[in-house]
Amino acid sequence: MSLPKVFEPRTFRARFATFWSDFIRANYRNPEEVSVAFGVTFQTALNWWNGANRPSGDVVALAGRRFMDFMEGRG
Repeated sequence: MSLPKVFEPRTFRARFATFWSDFIRANYRNPEEVSVAFGVTFQTALNWWNGANRPSGDVVALAGRRFMDFMEGRG
């Protein structure tokens, strides 16, 4: 019997900018489209696109409503 996989919040947090970048690149054509879709500045969208930082919880919640499978397999 194998041990259950343990969720590591710190590791997840550290990797989330990459998860988000992968998600928006798979679902949007460019940072301009991301900016419009989420109502953020172009620079914010570009930072997300490049994996330089991650969004706040409200943006993730909006994505979760549009793309129900966004967080599947992450963790």
